[in-house]
Amino acid sequence: MNDLIMQYIEEFYQVETVEQYDKLVHQLNRDLYNQNFDRNIVQVVEKNQRYIKNKFSDESTKESMMKAKNNLIKHLEDIRNREMKYVNRQQCLREYLHSFYLFLEAFRETNPHKKATLNFNCLQGIHINNEYDLQHILYSVLKPLCNDTRLEVCEDTGYGTVRADIKIPSLNTIIETKCTRQNMSYKKLIEEIEADIVHYKAEVIYFYIYDKEKIIKDKQNFEITFNKEFDGKRIEVIVLQPINM
Repeated sequence: MNDLIMQYIEEFYQVETVEQYDKLVHQLNRDLYNQNFDRNIVQVVEKNQRYIKNKFSDESTKESMMKAKNNLIKHLEDIRNREMKYVNRQQCLREYLHSFYLFLEAFRETNPHKKATLNFNCLQGIHINNEYDLQHILYSVLKPLCNDTRLEVCEDTGYGTVRADIKIPSLNTIIETKCTRQNMSYKKLIEEIEADIVHYKAEVIYFYIYDKEKIIKDKQNFEITFNKEFDGKRIEVIVLQPINM
C-alpha cells in the first residue's frame, strides 16, 4: 500500500492540467477502493481532492485545481508516513516475538548480582506450566513496547463472543498464546489454531506456542504451513520448544 501511495504522490507532482488531474484522481479513487483502504482514509482523500470549477474562467478553475492538488499531495504524504510508522512498529513487534526466548533465558538462567535480593533459586521457581503463565509473562514484556497492549479482550463476532489473549489495537494485532500439555494431541492443537484464525478479527494474528511437551515434531514446516494470508488477515506462528538437559 505504501508503494501505491508513493507512486501517486510522484504522479500528482507532475500534473499540470485539469484534465490530467481529473484522470489521475479517478485512478486513485479506484485503486484505494480495490486495495481495501480504510473507509475513513478514502473519505478524507476524496474531500481533499475536490476543487471548484468556474465555467466562466479556465484560469480560475486551474488555480482551484492546483490548490486541491497540493492539499491532496500533503494528505497522501501524511498517509504514507503513518503507514511507514505502522510497518516499522509491526516489524519491531515481529522481531521481538521471535526473540522472546532470549528474555526468558536471560531472566531465568542468568545469575543475579550477588547483592541482588533476587537469587538463582528464586528465579528457578518461575515456570510456564500453561498458557495463562505464558500470557502473563508475554503481556508484561510487550506492554512497554506497545503501551496500548491489552489482556483478554472480548469481542462480539455477530454469532458469539471470542476472547483474544493479547490485543494491540494500534497495530490491529492479536497475539494468541498456546502451551502444550500432556493430554493435548497434535490434532487438537491444529484444530484450536484453525478455529482461532476464523474467529478473530484483526489484520495480524500471531500464535505464540510454548511447546513444552514437544508434540510438534517438525517445527520449521509447522511454522511454514501456518504462516500465510487468510481472509484478509496475516497469520504467523512462532514455536518455542524449551530444552531440558
